[in-house]
Amino acid sequence: MAEDVEAGPGWIISGTDLRPRITDLELFRAGVADDPLAQVLELLWIGRAARALVLLPAQDQSVRVRALTADCLRDLGHGQSALEIYDALITETGGTGYEAVMLQHRGKVHLELGDIPAARTDFQRSVRLRHDGDPALLASAEQALEVAGERERERGRTGLE
Repeated sequence: MAEDVEAGPGWIISGTDLRPRITDLELFRAGVADDPLAQVLELLWIGRAARALVLLPAQDQSVRVRALTADCLRDLGHGQSALEIYDALITETGGTGYEAVMLQHRGKVHLELGDIPAARTDFQRSVRLRHDGDPALLASAEQALEVAGERERERGRTGLE
């Protein structure tokens, strides 16, 4: 099983399902105290995507807000809607520092929908784009690629392909 990745103060990215998890609420809250989307992140990452989603339309519809909207939709079982948002965001952020983030998040949606080849493609592209960047971001992209590989092997063992 893929290892959890330390992603920030008080939170990790789970090696099981690639979702952020708050491990220390006080530390997390201190780390995001200046973030206008702190409440949305907390709700989403503690499994309350529906409550988080309700807060997002009132925000400026930045790339980040639209990505969080897609993550909420993914967690609520609306994967196709999440994919549509990420497809648009990848086109919009192509060639920028955000492209790797959008690819990795779209890959998570593909993984959730069971499209492992599409997830692996997105994760591979994210790893390539992050290769010379922040080591923590590269670690999360490599973790995602590892999880996709694990799912692919598991699917092969159970004869689902």
